[in-house]
Amino acid sequence: MSIRKIGQGLIVFGTLGIIVSLLVDFLPGAKAGIQPVQILGIEIAMAVILTGFWALLAETTKKIYIGKRMHDLFDQILNLPVLVWVLAGFLITYTLFFIAPVFLNSTNRMHYLTKYLVDLYPIGNDMILVIDLAKGWFLEGESPYPTQLYPPLTYILFAPFLLIGNYTTLFRFFTFGTLVSYIFLTFLLPAKIIGKDKLSIVGLFFTTGLVSYGLQFELERGQYNVFTFLLCMLSIYIFHYHPRYRIFAYLLFSLSVQLKLYPAIFIVMLVDDWRNWKNVLLRFIGIGTFNFILLFAMGYEIFQGFIRSVFTQLITPSWVWNENHSIKSFVVTLTEDGFKMVEPNTLALMKQNDTLIVNVLFLVVLACFISGVWIFYLRREKGIDTYLLLACTIGALTIPISIDYTLSILAAPMALFLSGLAEMRSSRNRFISILLTISLSFAYSSMLIPYKYKPYFMNNSFPPLFIILIITTLLNFMRYQNLDDGIVD
Repeated sequence: MSIRKIGQGLIVFGTLGIIVSLLVDFLPGAKAGIQPVQILGIEIAMAVILTGFWALLAETTKKIYIGKRMHDLFDQILNLPVLVWVLAGFLITYTLFFIAPVFLNSTNRMHYLTKYLVDLYPIGNDMILVIDLAKGWFLEGESPYPTQLYPPLTYILFAPFLLIGNYTTLFRFFTFGTLVSYIFLTFLLPAKIIGKDKLSIVGLFFTTGLVSYGLQFELERGQYNVFTFLLCMLSIYIFHYHPRYRIFAYLLFSLSVQLKLYPAIFIVMLVDDWRNWKNVLLRFIGIGTFNFILLFAMGYEIFQGFIRSVFTQLITPSWVWNENHSIKSFVVTLTEDGFKMVEPNTLALMKQNDTLIVNVLFLVVLACFISGVWIFYLRREKGIDTYLLLACTIGALTIPISIDYTLSILAAPMALFLSGLAEMRSSRNRFISILLTISLSFAYSSMLIPYKYKPYFMNNSFPPLFIILIITTLLNFMRYQNLDDGIVD
């Protein structure tokens, strides 16, 4: 059977699935309006249709022999590096003896070292909150705003979870989904991008990330940043390495933005040639317009509530504490007591100029981000610019409200960045690069541990994130200077 025929069959099957899901309303005894089970059916049917289109766009016209494909896949698995099997053994142990007793125990709360995390009862607090808001809108017509900042489409996409009445079961599903997403995001996808030669670096960040504070916080709250960022990274990967399927890249990117707002900053990664500015501009306008329209998924009134909620949090953020590593939160906590490192007179002066400090830090972050875009423009290289990717990640983690569980997305960009570090042939540049790399590693690894177990002045994660951004920018300039001087990297 040819792959084209398979694609056509999937499109037909998926279309029938959508029609059946919509016609259920006309059955005797059916409830009025679209129900969660219908949305689930439509979502599954859409996935089938997109898979069919993917098959139609495939370049091959050869027939597919299932047996041969399975045999080839088995051979590829057998030929994977030893590192893969070492990590597989670690993952089994990690799941059985850490994830299960810590997060999936019968007490319904994180069971670990005393006050290791500020855990809430029951476990999965953020997951429960989003599901309850979706239930309130779906069943009672109650607006989810201004309680939360998630885009309106989030609550529609989460509607099928209402079919799972037990929060404990739902949390187990979230935990499993986060771990699978983490494997794809932090190991499989980076390994695919950089190849087998740099697997050791990928394995290091994958392993340390599994036991990191950020991922554990993500699991305890029932958050879905890892899944959202995986969609964003997949969109970037498809855009650069499978241009034939870029429509899927745009869809995945838009889905990530509709689940969390911060992936929007990664739109600059969906560029292969900045000199073709007309196409870039049209692409940005198209993606922006599409995402703006999606904000009306729950109606105009809900859209207004969402916009008001976003602007309220931007102007007067309510989440200001050490676990929030945004620029605004850091400055507020800094001017409270100066982390007990600042003289009273200096602290008073800082309080008077807190807005100025926020603006200066924001401008520095923005300048680093723009420099990354500019160097990417000058270098004219194909593929993913890992320097710009890491700069975008730091921007996403520091500009908006960002709680420490978002640190779970940092491992993959760090692994890709360090895997692609330029090799400095000049002794002076090599020495500087080594010092910067050690500093970078220290800053990153300091965030693997909860703030309660670090010195008080290191309680907020903004400073190490800021240091990583500065070092990334310096190394990017050094890499560009190497090329400019005719020294290959």
